[in-house]
Amino acid sequence: MQRKSKVKRERLKRATRRLQANMRDIRTSVVRWGLVILLVLLVTGFGLLLFSPIVQVREIHVKRLSPRLDIESVQQTLAPMFGKHLFFISSFEIIALLQENISDIKEINISKSYPSTLQVEIELDPLSARVYIADPEWLGGDIGTGATLDYLTEKGVYVHTASAQNAEALPMIILVDWGARPQEGTVLLQPALLKRMDAAEIALLRQFGQEVSRRVVYLRAQEFHLHFGKIELWFDLKSTLDDQFQRYRTFLKAVNIADVKEYVDLRLTDRVVHK
Repeated sequence: MQRKSKVKRERLKRATRRLQANMRDIRTSVVRWGLVILLVLLVTGFGLLLFSPIVQVREIHVKRLSPRLDIESVQQTLAPMFGKHLFFISSFEIIALLQENISDIKEINISKSYPSTLQVEIELDPLSARVYIADPEWLGGDIGTGATLDYLTEKGVYVHTASAQNAEALPMIILVDWGARPQEGTVLLQPALLKRMDAAEIALLRQFGQEVSRRVVYLRAQEFHLHFGKIELWFDLKSTLDDQFQRYRTFLKAVNIADVKEYVDLRLTDRVVHK
């Protein structure tokens, strides 16, 4: 009896070992085939991503952060993107295309929503001044009270828009001495001149108590005149603002400002001319 029992136990052990070996083989086979299927799915999915017409640009959503942004103009600018494979479109390509056609862009954010949507978020440079483009024959008279549609951005770009916000709070610049009428989107005034004019206006108020009421820029001559009361001060970019104000201080020591009828010319390095 003991011998038969021992034989049975040995047979059971061998059967158990065979079953365990078969289970290991089955698990190995399942894992192997699972990896093969996963690889096939990945390759198939990647192939669909690369070559399927499903993953082509069919929609472009434009979000504007500035009210004056013309969404229709942006859509027309981005029209060459339609039909392109979304996966291969570069953000740099889109940004370059927009900057080439919209000169006053401050920031652009690009994102993709698969399978077929391109999302573009655009912020424009803020407006820094209103502009009145005077006739060449303008001699310093009234400029009228009509609504202003012409503006400058912080970078000096000329903008014509009816969608400006808080326009009345912006300073007015009268533009004269222009050779050809400015075109929208061009740099009308260099940022250096705008900064110089702002700094001069602040200095006049803080150091001399003279509040500027009119700003006139002579475009070709690259100079500007600041008016307070009936008097105007003439500045340019050839010498520093400190030098021009030093000449103004010296002038005020010798001449009473009440005796000036029209202007004080601070552009000359060796003397101050007034009338």
